[in-house]
Amino acid sequence: MLASFLDEAGRLRAFVPPFRFTSFFSPEDTLLCAVASEAALSRARSPRRANGWIPDPMRIAELTTGSGLVGLYLLLLEHESRLAGLDVDPTAVSIAARNARLVGASNRARFDCADLWSDTTVAALTAYRPHLVICNPPYVPEPPGGKLEIEAGAGPDGTAHLMRTIELADKVRPRSIALSWCSLSDPGRVIREAESIGYSLNSLFVVAIADGEYSGSVHDYLRSLPKAFICEGKDTIDAVAPDGSGRFAYLLMAGDFSRARPRNDRDEDSAHAVERICREFCDCGLSALRNPIAPVPVRTWLLDRWDELRLRAYLHGENDNMSA
Repeated sequence: MLASFLDEAGRLRAFVPPFRFTSFFSPEDTLLCAVASEAALSRARSPRRANGWIPDPMRIAELTTGSGLVGLYLLLLEHESRLAGLDVDPTAVSIAARNARLVGASNRARFDCADLWSDTTVAALTAYRPHLVICNPPYVPEPPGGKLEIEAGAGPDGTAHLMRTIELADKVRPRSIALSWCSLSDPGRVIREAESIGYSLNSLFVVAIADGEYSGSVHDYLRSLPKAFICEGKDTIDAVAPDGSGRFAYLLMAGDFSRARPRNDRDEDSAHAVERICREFCDCGLSALRNPIAPVPVRTWLLDRWDELRLRAYLHGENDNMSA
């Protein structure tokens, strides 16, 4: 019914061992953010002018950088670009710096330990003036009174890091933004907040997957949230988790945003369209993703448990053939 998201994994060929990952690493989230970031990169470029003027090298900022994979992937695509990666975890910063050396990009990448909510981070980004800001953050909603690990918890509705990234983008005004989120974490709010600071969604990328360790641990809480969209239909659960381990399915999402074009009154609201896709997925399962209706291009995939395992094995050097 849907193409396998494993078909897009060629983007990760440069990031097999000895490339290292942090203790909390979700390859499907990271790959989807790389897809959206590649689209955002094309919009952030400055065209060469007819008189031969060459623009400054692209400046990329990756927030919640983790292993640095997405930012480093963009450096390999854009050879004159620069990367500033920020993460609150000092171990992640050390791993990302090591990875930059491994892929031959250490002279163009810098990683620093920073809290997104600190004044120091605002000052650093303001001085750096990024052309492109990317963020693949934690997105699992945290129940009130409960506490998920910092890598997994993102506030009561799962959008805490995304809202802060949008606040920072409002201060530094990059040409483009690439964000990843999911149907658990108020997907329409992400788009509305970006639009509120003058950035419109250009394209949407969606992957249907089964619940995981952290999302499954808050299953009952997710059911209580009006803007957390999950599918519990048997056919869909069997498709995403053919091993019988699934409790529900949900959607990973990522998008590229750029400074908004003037809106036409007849334009459909992107946030409403995304929420409609999520509601139809809840009601109809995977069939809702075959030809989703939206005012922007939408690409959709399925990643079942077996392909998820293949992807992890490939990145950890345990299988050199992703189709095996």
